[in-house]
Amino acid sequence: MAMLCERCRKEIYKYVVCNYCGRKICNDCMKSSQRASKTNRLVICKDCWSDMKKRKAYKNKVALAEVSVTTQ
Repeated sequence: MAMLCERCRKEIYKYVVCNYCGRKICNDCMKSSQRASKTNRLVICKDCWSDMKKRKAYKNKVALAEVSVTTQ
Protein backbone atom coordinates (compact mmCIF):
# COMPACT_ATOMS: atom_id res chain seq x y z
CA MET A 1 0.00 0.00 0.00
CA ALA A 2 1.46 3.32 -1.07
CA MET A 3 1.10 6.54 0.87
CA LEU A 4 2.03 10.16 0.29
CA CYS A 5 5.00 12.07 1.64
CA GLU A 6 3.65 14.75 3.97
CA ARG A 7 6.16 17.32 2.69
CA CYS A 8 6.27 16.92 -1.11
CA ARG A 9 3.11 14.79 -1.69
CA LYS A 10 5.08 12.22 -3.70
CA GLU A 11 3.90 8.61 -3.55
CA ILE A 12 6.17 6.55 -1.27
CA TYR A 13 6.32 3.00 0.01
CA LYS A 14 8.84 3.50 2.83
CA TYR A 15 9.00 6.57 5.02
CA VAL A 16 10.98 8.05 7.89
CA VAL A 17 9.60 10.31 10.60
CA CYS A 18 11.22 13.69 11.21
CA ASN A 19 12.11 14.01 14.90
CA TYR A 20 11.47 17.77 14.86
CA CYS A 21 8.10 18.21 13.09
CA GLY A 22 6.70 14.66 13.22
CA ARG A 23 5.87 14.40 9.51
CA LYS A 24 6.30 11.18 7.54
CA ILE A 25 8.78 12.06 4.77
CA CYS A 26 10.48 10.37 1.83
CA ASN A 27 14.23 10.02 1.36
CA ASP A 28 14.32 13.03 -0.98
CA CYS A 29 12.86 15.30 1.73
CA MET A 30 15.23 14.04 4.42
CA LYS A 31 18.07 16.53 4.88
CA SER A 32 20.22 14.53 7.29
CA SER A 33 20.21 11.66 9.77
CA GLN A 34 22.55 10.50 12.50
CA ARG A 35 22.81 7.99 15.31
CA ALA A 36 22.39 9.70 18.66
CA SER A 37 23.04 6.39 20.42
CA LYS A 38 23.10 2.74 19.43
CA THR A 39 19.32 2.52 19.42
CA ASN A 40 18.23 6.11 18.67
CA ARG A 41 18.35 7.56 15.14
CA LEU A 42 17.71 11.26 14.57
CA VAL A 43 16.20 12.44 11.29
CA ILE A 44 15.68 16.05 10.21
CA CYS A 45 13.74 17.20 7.14
CA LYS A 46 14.64 20.07 4.81
CA ASP A 47 12.00 22.38 6.32
CA CYS A 48 13.23 21.85 9.89
CA TRP A 49 16.84 22.35 8.77
CA SER A 50 16.07 26.02 7.98
CA ASP A 51 14.80 26.59 11.56
CA MET A 52 17.93 27.42 13.57
CA LYS A 53 16.46 26.24 16.90
CA LYS A 54 15.69 22.80 15.46
CA ARG A 55 19.01 22.59 13.62
CA LYS A 56 20.91 23.41 16.83
CA ALA A 57 19.00 20.67 18.67
CA TYR A 58 19.85 18.21 15.86
CA LYS A 59 23.55 19.09 15.94
CA ASN A 60 23.57 18.61 19.73
CA LYS A 61 21.93 15.18 19.23
CA VAL A 62 18.72 16.14 21.04
CA ALA A 63 15.24 15.20 19.79
CA LEU A 64 12.56 17.75 20.59
CA ALA A 65 10.06 16.54 23.20
CA GLU A 66 7.00 17.79 21.29
CA VAL A 67 7.25 14.99 18.69
CA SER A 68 6.59 11.37 19.54
CA VAL A 69 8.95 9.03 17.73
CA THR A 70 7.27 6.26 15.75
CA THR A 71 8.75 3.97 13.14
CA GLN A 72 7.26 1.94 10.37
